[in-house]
Amino acid sequence: MLRMRNPDGSMTAFEVTPENTLKFIASEPLYAEDKDDPNFFSKDDILALQNKNLRREMERIADGSAYYKELFKREKIDPAKIQTVDDLKALPLTYKRDYMADPEAFKLKLTNATLYDWLWEVTYTTGTTTGVPTPFYNTINDAYATYQLIFRAMKIGGAISGMHTVNLFPLGPIPHIGFFRARDIITMSPLGQGAFACTGMPHEEFHIHRSMDYAIELIEYTEADVLVGIGSFVRRVIMKAEEQGRDYSHILGCQLLGEAAPKGMRDDIRMRLENMGADRPFISNSYGFTEMQGALSECEEFSGCHSPDPGSYFFEVVDEETGERVPDGEVGLLCITHLVRTGTVLLRYVIGDFAAITHETCPHCGRNSVRMQVAVGSTYASRTSELINLKGTLINPEIMRDEIANTAGVAEYQIVLTTKDPNDPYSGDELIIKVAAMPSRAEGEIEVELQERMRKAVEMTAKIDFVEMSEIFDPTVTLKAMRIVDMRPTE
Repeated sequence: MLRMRNPDGSMTAFEVTPENTLKFIASEPLYAEDKDDPNFFSKDDILALQNKNLRREMERIADGSAYYKELFKREKIDPAKIQTVDDLKALPLTYKRDYMADPEAFKLKLTNATLYDWLWEVTYTTGTTTGVPTPFYNTINDAYATYQLIFRAMKIGGAISGMHTVNLFPLGPIPHIGFFRARDIITMSPLGQGAFACTGMPHEEFHIHRSMDYAIELIEYTEADVLVGIGSFVRRVIMKAEEQGRDYSHILGCQLLGEAAPKGMRDDIRMRLENMGADRPFISNSYGFTEMQGALSECEEFSGCHSPDPGSYFFEVVDEETGERVPDGEVGLLCITHLVRTGTVLLRYVIGDFAAITHETCPHCGRNSVRMQVAVGSTYASRTSELINLKGTLINPEIMRDEIANTAGVAEYQIVLTTKDPNDPYSGDELIIKVAAMPSRAEGEIEVELQERMRKAVEMTAKIDFVEMSEIFDPTVTLKAMRIVDMRPTE
């Protein structure tokens, strides 16, 4: 849904259509001035821009990337012959293990560096298999590109002038893009204003962190328009606010990032906000990751996540076994190639998710940039590292997560993989779903439905354990809700 501000300060809502999108852009002076927005270029012109930027990026990489210079030498690849995004197919894929092994080798050291190639900031990946965060370097050039990406992402999502945002990302010890980029929306975008809740794990010496109750009060006191944060935490804040009888009628929407937000989760958040007075809030689930330093955004729910600045990134989906590109709409490994960066730079980098993309014009907003499509259940991607072998069958847990999140009465959940007899590692696998139930539905009804959903989804019978919500997710301890716990013996 698009909203346009009227002269008297009130707002009128419109359906997202190509025609209304253009009217909306014209109504916001800063959007109207963005006439070189490649999202509205023809597909051929987008491709020409990507090829042009790739050629310049290849020159930078050939000059300053230790990793890729070694790769070109080893594979006998002439970087000067990589002239188009189709030529990228001649390059091997870059994996997380390559990047994590030596992140400094991916940081450009240019012979003729300019002021714009100086270091601006360092962010870090989280949740790596080694447990050690991996640095990702942004130059001044990269920071400017990120601000442009954020501006265009807000444009896609329908942000309006004067919109007030509350950043619900936790302030953690590892500088991650969630807190940083939400900070940028508030402090750097000419459209935005807002506040920081600064929740997170308390520090022993510096008492700068605040409670969830403070965040709840902040949202109401500032009459926030938009909430930005990790989906499961935003939902917890809204649930508690509803219990307290807060007035959240001012909220226009939520920007959920950091994890998948299935349809059931979005519907639940919307229902609770409407119970507190909100009018048809837009519950958006953008797809972001450190190596992009931003996110792909929805113009409306499940419209597909648009690449906000297609001149800056090239996306492709490849077959897991062969590494060959797959057609639009088919699920495979999502890869990104940087086209304008001068800090950390990656080519054909495997993000670590199964996803599907399309280059078709968006039927909702009319943009021509590449979009991610719903790939599993009602979510855009699933982590390759989370594929699990249960009872001899390889299962994508995103299927289970989607079914559980779409079950009425489930407030929080956790999937536990264990053995039937903890004292006997060979006793066979057991699937347990821990559930914190809402009082609005009987636990027996939830149990019956969940078991039936699991049988249909993964052909397995699940044991349902009802527990307190804090046993599943304590936001003062962990950044995200841990949805899957594997307690089976490793040997």
